[in-house]
Amino acid sequence: ALSHDMMLQLLLVSGLSLVSALVVSPVCPAPRAAVALAPAACCGVRMDEAAEAAAAPPAEPVDDFTEDLLDALAADEVPLSSMETQAVFVKSENPDEVLEPRVAYTNFQSVEEMRQKYRLHASDTGSAQVQIAVLTARIQYMTAHMQKNKKDYASLRGLTAMVVRRRKLLEYLLREDLDEFNRITSELNIRTNQLMKPKLQGARGRRTQ
Repeated sequence: ALSHDMMLQLLLVSGLSLVSALVVSPVCPAPRAAVALAPAACCGVRMDEAAEAAAAPPAEPVDDFTEDLLDALAADEVPLSSMETQAVFVKSENPDEVLEPRVAYTNFQSVEEMRQKYRLHASDTGSAQVQIAVLTARIQYMTAHMQKNKKDYASLRGLTAMVVRRRKLLEYLLREDLDEFNRITSELNIRTNQLMKPKLQGARGRRTQ
């Protein structure tokens, strides 16, 4: 009798263990299939969301500050037809007051006067006489500027270049036409002491005529 009862208990225990193993233990391919299908499902969801977003009408942002600013600008605008086309000149309270012209304007006038005075014909703009006269006017203007602005080294470089160029033109005129050289230098008050000296050439500084 005991052996029969023990056999029944063993059968029950083995049956329960078999049933629990079937219920609790998962099938191995199931998780792999789920993992493989998960990205496809996510992609499908994302595509659906993108399609819905594209189909939906774009939302128009409402900016109260921008609208108020545009309204204010539109209210302040003056139509072009209502603007005055004629220039308005303001006169000084003192009718006898005479304004001094700007220095740049006086320089322009002096250059033009020199060009008109020393030209050889109506369309002369490049003869030695005209270039010397124009350079003299510009050198006088730059000299006055450098006396007020002693540290303007850029203008000093331009002034030096103009002096060198005028000296070369005077040397050319001295070789070609002595009478014209004397006339130009006397009228423009150009010092010729350095130009009339004989040049030194060679290592020992021999004087050459």
